[in-house]
Amino acid sequence: MATAAAAAAVVSALVLAPDLAGSSAGRAASTFPGGAYFNLACGFSHQNNDDPILLPAQPGRSHNHTYIGNKVVNAFSTPETLRERGDSTCELDEDRSTYWVPTLYRGTRAVVPYAGVVYYVRLTSQRVSAYPSDLKMVAGNPSAKRAQKLGVASWGCGGIGSAKRFATVPKCRPNDMLELRVQFPDCWNGKSADSKNHRSHMAYSLSGRCPSSHPVAVPTLIVVLLYPPVPRGAFPASGRFAAHADFMNGWQVEALQKLVTGLNY
Repeated sequence: MATAAAAAAVVSALVLAPDLAGSSAGRAASTFPGGAYFNLACGFSHQNNDDPILLPAQPGRSHNHTYIGNKVVNAFSTPETLRERGDSTCELDEDRSTYWVPTLYRGTRAVVPYAGVVYYVRLTSQRVSAYPSDLKMVAGNPSAKRAQKLGVASWGCGGIGSAKRFATVPKCRPNDMLELRVQFPDCWNGKSADSKNHRSHMAYSLSGRCPSSHPVAVPTLIVVLLYPPVPRGAFPASGRFAAHADFMNGWQVEALQKLVTGLNY
């Protein structure tokens, strides 16, 4: 199991994106990730058949998931329990959030990622606010039967920043890492930290502006997982086209507020 330090070493050595220090801020207007950002390298945590957002308190009911971040996530996890218990595989202990994706399979074998990187990016012309403390989000369609928008969920070869994107798992060259990238919505309705379908409380900005129904701009969360190259036919547990990611906020409130404030300057 990768530690946060090991994850950071892998990421720093192998990915294409610049400035991957966990608490640093960067500017990337025309290249990935596309705006002012801060990021964290996060090691692999664990895998299980739980989903505390879509199937809360129903252990074993989900397809298999791969987690980075908080080490003790299960079907009963909540934002409160994340803060109360569980170390993090991410570089900053102030972030005890959990980030998870469907487990990648090579035949019947679950693939363990080298590491993950989570980006918090300002992609709006509006000032961004920190997430509500109990925010839950889902990005991508876990039931997709056809290609999704590549700007939401996609695969690539060669590491973070690779421009060529795929709707399904590609066969990468032997020396290239496989990359999964999922981009979350960046506009909040300002009222509820979750919704019945776990989506309608959030929306994607358009041309840098949030819709009037979701007026609060927040950082765009981009979750990236890096894997060893896999043979053709590898697939996520949710299905060939159904790449997605989930987030449950476990940040210490003051720490996240300070980092997000820095994105506005």
